[in-house]
Amino acid sequence: MSPRKRRPSPRTTLAALPLAALALGLLAAPPASAASVATWDEVAECEAGGNWSYYRSGHPYYGGLQFLKSTWDAFGGRQYAEYPHQATKEQQIRIGEKVLATQGEGAWPVCGPRAGLGSDPADPYPSEPAAPQTKMAHLTAVGDLSGDGVPDIVAVEVKTGDLYRYDGPGYVGMGGRTKLGFGWNGMSDLVGVGDQTGDGKADILAVEAATGDLYRYSGPTYNGGSRVKVGTNWDAMANVTGVGDHTGDGVPDLVAVEKATGDLYRYAGPNFTGGTARVKIGVAWNSMSALASVGDLTGDGVTDLVAVEKATGDLYRYSGPAYNGGSRVKLGVNWDSMSNITGVGDVTSDAVPDLLAVETATGNLYRYSGPSFNGGSRTQIGTSW
Repeated sequence: MSPRKRRPSPRTTLAALPLAALALGLLAAPPASAASVATWDEVAECEAGGNWSYYRSGHPYYGGLQFLKSTWDAFGGRQYAEYPHQATKEQQIRIGEKVLATQGEGAWPVCGPRAGLGSDPADPYPSEPAAPQTKMAHLTAVGDLSGDGVPDIVAVEVKTGDLYRYDGPGYVGMGGRTKLGFGWNGMSDLVGVGDQTGDGKADILAVEAATGDLYRYSGPTYNGGSRVKVGTNWDAMANVTGVGDHTGDGVPDLVAVEKATGDLYRYAGPNFTGGTARVKIGVAWNSMSALASVGDLTGDGVTDLVAVEKATGDLYRYSGPAYNGGSRVKLGVNWDSMSNITGVGDVTSDAVPDLLAVETATGNLYRYSGPSFNGGSRTQIGTSW
């Protein structure tokens, strides 16, 4: 059955309220309530024709319960998926339960009362399912640290905060990995930026979450005791990514997205100073996630980027040095099911850069061969990532 015509007015009205009011408990909330799965199905039928994956380009409401993105984020939906329509029916209902408990059935002003949300006391899912446990985070390529001619990666173990090196091309864990340091769970946006110090070893940049300061760590040990502060206010930026030398000075550069505006900026190494020294090279990049540098895919001698479109999960290639969205090329679909997407250079010896990515639902590590990064020919090379 095709979706029924939906009312154009907002349903999840709570999203229009300031999040500060939510945090301070200033809403006049009715008593907490719950509803059965059958009742939620009626709401979804009314809101989206029963289509729990409903999405229309340019429309601000998503999924079977037609959440605003801001509502989804405010009530913890991103633990399941970036956008509501990318989450399962159960996950959408779990977030709907939180909205219902806070504002009642009026959050869906027509469909809530029509379905009887406020008069159904059932608990649809009595126990919270175990969320996939991400074991490693901040995967980043660091070139060849082990001297075997194959690029290596480093990653942070979520449970301990320890930093490990994994040697390519297998990137085996446990017995094959090498512990480099500890306390790295206080850092974010780890990115390999090549050799900044002239010692022949790739360096890492990382943002200190507590301060927003940007630090450079010298390879191959990445010892925190010898780190160098190279910037401030980097907590205002997202998707920090190394892109090689764009300025012709022999030093690798960075690109990053400004959270407040969505603008894409290039920062020249080795100091990566902001202000007037940074160069704006794009807009609307807050619609993209998982930016990864993948080397030169187009043969023009300039590093390219791949990125995932948040709303659709599609993977796109952007050619440097401008990374112009108008000339982007779609490479694949369903990449919102992957995390820790990382360019690792050529590990298959075909002279074309490859990608690594972790399947979020399983924790399996896959290698995708360039230049198309076709999921049908991906190779599983690890588990428990």
